[in-house]
Amino acid sequence: MKISGSVGFESTPQLLAPGSTTLAKAGLSASDMSFGDVLKTMMKDVDQSLRGAEQSAIGALTGEVPLQKAVDSVVHAEQKIQLTAAVRDKIVAAYLELTRMQI
Repeated sequence: MKISGSVGFESTPQLLAPGSTTLAKAGLSASDMSFGDVLKTMMKDVDQSLRGAEQSAIGALTGEVPLQKAVDSVVHAEQKIQLTAAVRDKIVAAYLELTRMQI
């Protein structure tokens, strides 16, 4: 997805892109997913990324994996963790705002 008005900024939403591998692995299409399904799929993806980064780091220590690949894997996992924390913070903030509403 290219955002107009920005120079060179491109985003590839892998989680909700129709036909993406993450959705295909979950057996769902974008229109069939509930909010809970999206969170569950996101957490599974983060978990797989962390496990892959750990394996790459171990492989780099033993010399089986090139150092650049291990660093890329760890940085990618770190970005996913930061995204997950940001989503969690937004969900908690929305919940707190809902609890402050007067009915």
